[in-house]
Amino acid sequence: MSFAIFKGETSMKELVSRLFALSGKGSQAKADQAANALLQANPQLKDINKMPVGFVINVPATAPPLVPAQAAPASVARSVDVANQTQQTLDMLSQRLNDIDTRATAAANSLLTLAQSKQAQTIAQSLPDLRAQLPSLVSSLQAVASETKASQEMRSQALSAVRTDLLAPAPGKS
Repeated sequence: MSFAIFKGETSMKELVSRLFALSGKGSQAKADQAANALLQANPQLKDINKMPVGFVINVPATAPPLVPAQAAPASVARSVDVANQTQQTLDMLSQRLNDIDTRATAAANSLLTLAQSKQAQTIAQSLPDLRAQLPSLVSSLQAVASETKASQEMRSQALSAVRTDLLAPAPGKS
């Protein structure tokens, strides 16, 4: 796998022209194939005008050979590998935390249903301490369920921001 660095091109044609030496018979077809290969490997390039200068472009094996001067340094490949490993670790951690949150929400909802049941109300009437604490218990269980959902949403937003940062060029490296 090879990589190139985005330098602010405003069209796929311009990018393909810089990255690949395509000339002669069938060069337009080769350019179209190269553009399609780049878009498949880098869907972000569909909106090329929003790409930050310095963005690492994955050049798939299905693309023509890169112009040697346009190939990113070997350190970029190492950085991409580290970013990919980091992303996989974050995804795995996020999935585990989502599983824990799902179990916590289910448990809180089950306890809430039980605490609000007629049977629990009947028992609470005969036990003054339980009767006094039952409203607080119900409120706490409702808070756990809603806070867990909010936690999942915040984690999802944070993970999305981390993904964006992992793909972005390092400051001063453009």
